[in-house]
Amino acid sequence: MIILGSGYIGLALAQYALAAGEPVSALTRNVVRAGELRALGVTVVVADLAGSDWHGALNPAGADIVNCVSPSSPGVEGYRHSFLAGHASIRSWMVKSLARDGRPVRSAAFTSSTAVYPQTDGNWVDENTPVQLSALGPGGAVLREAEEQWLALSPHLARRTWILRLAGIYGPGRHHLLDALLTGEKSFPGGGSHWVNLIYRDDAVAAIQACITARPEISGGIFNAADNEPVRKDELVRWIAQRLGQDPAALTFDSNQNARTVHRRTASGVIPDRKISSAHLQKALGWRPLCHSYQAGYETILNSRR
Repeated sequence: MIILGSGYIGLALAQYALAAGEPVSALTRNVVRAGELRALGVTVVVADLAGSDWHGALNPAGADIVNCVSPSSPGVEGYRHSFLAGHASIRSWMVKSLARDGRPVRSAAFTSSTAVYPQTDGNWVDENTPVQLSALGPGGAVLREAEEQWLALSPHLARRTWILRLAGIYGPGRHHLLDALLTGEKSFPGGGSHWVNLIYRDDAVAAIQACITARPEISGGIFNAADNEPVRKDELVRWIAQRLGQDPAALTFDSNQNARTVHRRTASGVIPDRKISSAHLQKALGWRPLCHSYQAGYETILNSRR
C-alpha cells in the first residue's frame, strides 16, 4: 500500500495495514509525522504531493494507492494545490510508472468529503443525489472537480478507482465538540437544528479497506461513508454535555453563524442540512460502521479518557 497524505486518516490506515502484515509506504509533507510513520515501520518520503521530485522514490506498479491528502492551507488555493495539482502529479507519476514497468496501479482510492452535497432541506442524500456546483462553497467545488479528475484515470493507469465521500471524521485525538465543552464553552455557532453526519476514524479506515479488498467484479465507484444515525447538532452537543455531567440546558446555539465558517461551507451562506446515506457502501461492499451512531463513537472516546 502507498498512502499519499498521512494525516489523521493516513496514519490510522498505515497502522491498520501494518497490523495486517502489509508493507506500507507513505508520502507526507510533515517531518514530524514522517518520524512517527518511520517508527511504525513505514517507508516514508517527505515531499509535497503537488510536486514531482518524489515520483522516483515510490513505485506504484501493482500497488494499492490511497490519496487522503488534506489541503495545504485553509483557503481555496490550498484546496487547489493539494487536490487539483496533487491529482495532476499523481497521474503523471502513474504514466511514468506504466511506461517503465508496464503494470498499472491495482487500486486507487481518493478520500473526498460529503462537503460536495450542498442540500439544505434536511432530507436524505445518496450518491445519486444531484450536486449543483453553483451551490457549493469554494472548497466543495474544488473537491468535486478533484473527484472528476480521479474518475477520469484510465483503467490502463489504475485497474479500479474509488472515491469515498467521508462524513465528519472524529475519534481519538479529534473531538472538537467534546474539547469545547471541557474548556467551558457554553455557546455554539449555528442554530443547532441542522443535521450532522459523522464517521468514526476506524470506520473510515475500514471503508477504505473495503474498497481495496472488494470483489474483483466490482470495478470501483463513488461511495458515501457515514454512520447510520445522523443527529441534530444541538442534540449531539447536549448529549455530550450530559455525559460529562454538565447541564445541557445551559447551552445556547447562535443562529448568526460565524461568517467565515458559513462561507467555507456553501456559496449561498447557508449551512448544509442533509442526512447522508451510506446504504450503497454497505450493500455493495459489505462494510458496516462499528460505531453506528454518535453515542457509540463518543462512548468509545469517553471510555478511553477514564
